[in-house]
Order: sequence, then C-alpha cells, then structure tokens
Amino acid sequence: MRKIRQSKNNMANKTFVRQTNTGEPVRVGDLSIYPVARSYRINMPGVHGGIIWNRPVAVIVENSRGDRQELPVVDRTRQLQIAIFSAGLFGAFLTWLLFRKSRK
Repeated sequence: MRKIRQSKNNMANKTFVRQTNTGEPVRVGDLSIYPVARSYRINMPGVHGGIIWNRPVAVIVENSRGDRQELPVVDRTRQLQIAIFSAGLFGAFLTWLLFRKSRK
C-alpha cells in the first residue's frame, strides 16, 4: 500500500513540491499499521539541493477483516513553535508600544 500524492502547480514544478507518503506496514498481532507523512520540498533553481521538511500526519490501522481507521497525529512540537513565535511577536509589539509612548 505505497501511495504518493503530489499537489503541484506550474510554477511549483521546480520550486515547491508537497507530497503525502504512506510507509510500509508494521504488523502487530492481527493489525497492520501504516505511517503517513507529509513532506514539503523547496528546490532552489540553479543550485543542487534545497529544503525538505517532513512531518507525521496520521497512522492508518487496518485489521484482518480489512476495516481501516485513520488516526491523526497531533504535532505538539509545531504547535509549541508557533506559540513561542507568536509570544515573541506579541512581546516585541508591546515593547515597541511602551518605548514609543515614553518618547513622546
């Protein structure tokens, strides 16, 4: 069950690629567990190489009867990174407001 889904537009053919990959199954008892990951690639034109960012998306659990259930993976690290970045922006904005008012 190896699936690769890509969404590309004309410009993204060389610059930006998004893929969703389903990995090889892991057998646990009568269950087959498939990891699902999404990758984003930014290819630099004229340069060999680029940036790749992989992140888990879900786990598909399939029993011996063929019933499937997709369990989403919550990326807590990404949520914390966004929260820390937002707090930093908010703190910088507050500092700017305080120093702006004290100069007047």
